[in-house]
Formats: sequence, C-alpha cells, structure tokens
Amino acid sequence: MTPRSLKSLSILSHKGGVGKTSIAINLATYLAKEGMRVCLLENDFHGPSLNTWWKPEVVWLNEYLLGTTSIENCLQDFSSELRLSGKLYVGFADPNPETIKKIISINEKTSMTILKNLIKIKNLLKQHPYEIDYMIIDCSPGIGYSAINAMLATNTSLFIVKLSNADIIGTSRLMKGLLKQLKKRTLVLANLIPKDAINDKYKKTRAQQLIEQNFKQDLEKDLVVEFLGWIPTDDKLSHIEFEKALETLNGQEPSRIIYTLDQPKHIFATTLIDLIPKLFND
Repeated sequence: MTPRSLKSLSILSHKGGVGKTSIAINLATYLAKEGMRVCLLENDFHGPSLNTWWKPEVVWLNEYLLGTTSIENCLQDFSSELRLSGKLYVGFADPNPETIKKIISINEKTSMTILKNLIKIKNLLKQHPYEIDYMIIDCSPGIGYSAINAMLATNTSLFIVKLSNADIIGTSRLMKGLLKQLKKRTLVLANLIPKDAINDKYKKTRAQQLIEQNFKQDLEKDLVVEFLGWIPTDDKLSHIEFEKALETLNGQEPSRIIYTLDQPKHIFATTLIDLIPKLFND
C-alpha cells in the first residue's frame, strides 16, 4: 500500500513576539475548515502558548517526545468544537515552569531521543486513524535543539520576521548557521507590517528588494531562501486583541481570535490564505 502523502511545515523565528504561533494556528484551522486533515504540534518548549487558545485535555507532547507515552494520548481533536469540515489534531507543550526548566537543559542523548520521536510522528500521522494531509510545527524562537529538530522533521521551514533591523539581521544570521548544515527549503515571511506602510507600491517593492539583498549577503550562494512577502496589520486587529484582553482581565474565560475562522475577510486572514499554495508547494 502506498504511504499517504503528508506535507509538513516548521514555523520558526529569530526572537519571540513576531506572531509565529498565531500564523501556525490560523493556517492549521483554515486548512481543516476547508476539509483537510491537519495536525498542529507545539514544539515551543521555552514559552508554550497554545494552551491560551484552547484548553488541553490530553497528555503533554513532551511526554511522547521523551518516550514515556504514545502519540494517541497527546493529540486532541478540535474538529467538532470548531465545527470544521476536516480534522484538526493539536499536541500541546507543557507550560509548567518546572517542566520548561527541565526540558531546556536536556543533554545530547535526550535531544536525539526527542528528534527520533518527532520524526516518527510523521509516519504515525500518515496512518489510520489520523491520515493527515498537513503537519505544522510551531517552534521555539532562536537556534535551540527544538528548532533544529523541527527543521529536520519537516519538508519546509518558514521564518517569521518583523520589519526591524534587529530582527531582519538576526534572522539572516540565524538562518546562515542552520541552513549551512540542514539545506532545507526555506521561506521568509514578514508579519505585523502596518497596512499603510505597504500601500505605496514603490516603497513595498524597494523594501522587498533590500530584504532579499540582505539575506543573499549573509547566505552562501548554494543556500536558497525565498522571501514570500508581507502580512499587513491594521488598527482593527489591535483593537480586537485589546478587547479580548480586557474581557479576560474582567474575569471572563480567556479566548483568542482565529482570524481565518472568526474574521475571514480581515486582511491578515485573506493574505495568509493567499500564501498557502506557496507555503506547501501546492
């Protein structure tokens, strides 16, 4: 029997706060809404945050990666709760401070165990009952073992950047170190760009040229990186996030907006959806 085709994407960043997890969640949810079978894995062990979007009721993914439980105990199906046409399975990283402290100080042997089990997940997800079409891994910021493991376990790596000198330069240098060894298909996407700033066609084209030039300078000739473009933001997005934060502070159950599901006509959602064929080579 021919193994099921599974497309896989790791989402990385030089530093936190660039919208990496939000992009991972919005991509995964949209694909499942469109009838695909999707698995979203949280590989961010330094600052897990998927639990602020959904309430985990399964064993932490850490336990599977460390070899103490099976993968079926760690995947939660949100398809019915979100009324999705397809399937969305989510694996959560443990946010407990003691667990975070333990897992970020592991030795090389344990890191290899985690890598082996992460790669093994792909084969398990191709099989019944999952039969996954898309696997998306949300990684820790920086160049730690979890980022390297995720790149090794996926077909494509997507780096999220903000348009600042520190992030653009830091990301290109980070990628140079990683890609020199891994040589993976690598994409770059600029997030949280003010909508008005890229309405000027000349300014937008010139900025893109400068970003691409910066990556080419830092990377060797045989390392190819594709700059996908921009995800704009606007005041509406900021106001929605602010109002949700106020609701939580007032004692309501914490909740987050999934734009591709709840605000599908928002520019963040429409731009991200348009990028999906490039992200997965569809």
